[in-house]
Amino acid sequence: MRSKPFIFYILLCLIWGTTWVVLKKSLIEGTPAVFGVGFRFFISGSILLLITFIQKRSIPKTRTAVNIYVLFGLFNLVIGYGATYWATQFIYSNLASLLWAGFPIVVVIMAHFYLTNEKITLIKLISILIGTAGVFLILSQSQSFGGEHVFMGMTVITFAVILAAWPNVYLKQHSHEVDTLTMNAVCQTGSGLILLIISSFIEKDQTMIWSPFNIFAMVYLTVLGSIAAWLIYIWLFKHLTITQIAYIAFPPPVIAAFLGWKILGEALTPFAVIGAIMVIGGAVTVNLKQ
Repeated sequence: MRSKPFIFYILLCLIWGTTWVVLKKSLIEGTPAVFGVGFRFFISGSILLLITFIQKRSIPKTRTAVNIYVLFGLFNLVIGYGATYWATQFIYSNLASLLWAGFPIVVVIMAHFYLTNEKITLIKLISILIGTAGVFLILSQSQSFGGEHVFMGMTVITFAVILAAWPNVYLKQHSHEVDTLTMNAVCQTGSGLILLIISSFIEKDQTMIWSPFNIFAMVYLTVLGSIAAWLIYIWLFKHLTITQIAYIAFPPPVIAAFLGWKILGEALTPFAVIGAIMVIGGAVTVNLKQ
């Protein structure tokens, strides 16, 4: 990996690793889940749109580009992030991040059918089986974390991970059809607006509490978590393989698990830790060459 992509790669891992504890604490302090993610994306998308217009960039409008906007915006941002925010109300932030560590495994499975140079090898198959077993082991420990909605929250995130994988494979196929800035501007603004509309129906009885921390969290998650992180992420699609990109899902859960334990006191059962090791181990080995 060349130096510039490597530097951005590390920066992205650090950003996404720290967003989990900030997200969870903001939910604890009174941020309505769907409103929080919708407001975050609408503001970041609007800023990116403003930059797009200032730079007088044209927004690609080909059929493939529109497909990318719809798929990425709907499955990655609206469903992926919306479901994750909502589910994280009921589970530990480190559990949410560990379940997302299975993302590379799902991407590799889908890439096998759509990308000619990303076929599943024996090592990848073993990794997939290990990682999948780890997810089920973590899910089996839901009763140990308290709360009647823990299992539901973990299951929702698992399905969000599966749904979010396909747009990444499609984007890798057609990354030349869009550019980093305009794609993020369109996807984030559109998804933010959709999430805010959804919030107006399902969270109409909840009020956003603009505490000092929630203001900090919104700024942090918007500027770093949405604008900086997603600009880097989409930029990496033009410089790395889909397998290398999927590997980004591995380091953040390690950072998130430590911060969740240190800051929020989120402890895991021994079996959940074993399951986490299996998921992360599968995510790592699935990216090894034969």
